[in-house]
This record gives sequence, structure tokens and C-alpha cells, in this order.
Amino acid sequence: MNKILTFACLASLTALAFPGAALAGGQEDVSDGEVRSCIRTPQIRNTKVIDDRNILFYMRGSTVYHVTLSRRCPGLRREGRFSYRTSTGNLCHLDTITVLYSGATGLDPGASCGLGYFREVTKEDAEALIEGLQKDPEAKPLPPADPEDMTEGERKEPEIS
Repeated sequence: MNKILTFACLASLTALAFPGAALAGGQEDVSDGEVRSCIRTPQIRNTKVIDDRNILFYMRGSTVYHVTLSRRCPGLRREGRFSYRTSTGNLCHLDTITVLYSGATGLDPGASCGLGYFREVTKEDAEALIEGLQKDPEAKPLPPADPEDMTEGERKEPEIS
């Protein structure tokens, strides 16, 4: 029993010391930015909900963190606001956020969703994320059939190999 507890403690410490190693399972795409397990809540200046899985945290100073939630959080994009609770002054990747809905008497809680890791991005990358993730895909019409491929009264059957 003592060995199991020791192993669990070592595994937890390793994940905290090397957050990139915990991401190796493929849950999150991590680029060159610094990855953090937690951020200090008094340093959060503003947040920007991009969609139901992505949030930007703008910190005092010029640091911006991008968080990808482990799964889609229903209503997050539509409402654009959320709450969180912390007793330590840190918001961490294992914490949850709760979507806030406009109700008749104020704000009502909605879905609760788990946070991912905080990946530092540049302001330019943050703007690109906002532009890229909020755009609806463009519908492109199919090109017309080439007149040479179709002749009147003649129908081409697909070749079967």
C-alpha cells in the first residue's frame, strides 16, 4: 500500500513539474508557448470565449494564455461568460468553469466543464485564433461539368474495376 501511495505522489509531482509530458497523450496540441498548469486569478485582466472549447485569458501585463477544454462546453460560445471558484488564488487545469446564462432574475448557472492546460500565445496568435475559430466555413460551389465530358443523350457509367 505504501508503494502505491509513493508511486501516485511521484506521478503527480512529475505531471506538475513537466506539464508537457502530461500532454503527450494527444489531448491538446502544444506549440512553442510556455505551458502552465495554473495561473494566478488576481492576474487575470480579461477573458475571451472563442467557441465551446477555447478560451483566451488576458493577464495583467501582456501575457495571453489559450485554454482548450477537454470537451465541448454547451452554451459557452453563445453566452460568452462563465464563472469559477477557487480557494487558493490559482485557476488550474483540473478546475471547472460554469457557463452563466441570462435568466429572469440575473445570471443562472449552466453546464460545468473542465479546463485544460494554459498555453502562452502571442497577441497576434490570439487574434488569429479568434479569427480562425469564429469564422463560419465558406461554402464553395462545385465547378460546372466540362461540356466535353457530357454529350446530349449520352450518359457515362462509372467504370468498375
